[in-house]
Amino acid sequence: MTIVRDHDALLALIEQVAAKPFAWRDHHCVRFAARAVEAQTGRDPMAGIVCRTKREAVERLAEEGGLEAAVDRRLRRIAPALAARGDIAGVADAEFGIRLMVVEGATLVGPGATSQRREPRAAMIMAWSVEAAD
Repeated sequence: MTIVRDHDALLALIEQVAAKPFAWRDHHCVRFAARAVEAQTGRDPMAGIVCRTKREAVERLAEEGGLEAAVDRRLRRIAPALAARGDIAGVADAEFGIRLMVVEGATLVGPGATSQRREPRAAMIMAWSVEAAD
C-alpha cells in the first residue's frame, strides 16, 4: 500500500503548535510525533504509547522495552540519511534514551520548554519512515 504524505497538513500542524510549550498532558515528543504522522497519513501508529503523565510514560515505556523499541514496533526504521520531510527522528535524551522529533528538512522540530525546539539534522541518531510499518 502506498501512503501519500500530506505535507501541507504537516506544515499546518507545526505552525499550529509553534508557541506551545512541552506539557505531559497534551504536548510531548510522542504525542507530537503521533500527530505529525496522523496529519500526513491519516493514521495513528503511536496508539498505546501516547501518555498523559510522566509516570504513565515511564510505566508504559518500561512495558514496551523503551521508547526506541516501542517506535520500532509501530514504524519502519530507516537510516537517518534517508529520512525525508515528515519522518520521525530519534535524538539522544538522557532520561528516555531518545526523544522524538519530526524531520523538517535541514532541521528537526519538536516540543521545547517554552515553544517549539529545533535542532540540526545532525542531531538525529535514528529515524523511522511514516509511510508504513514493517
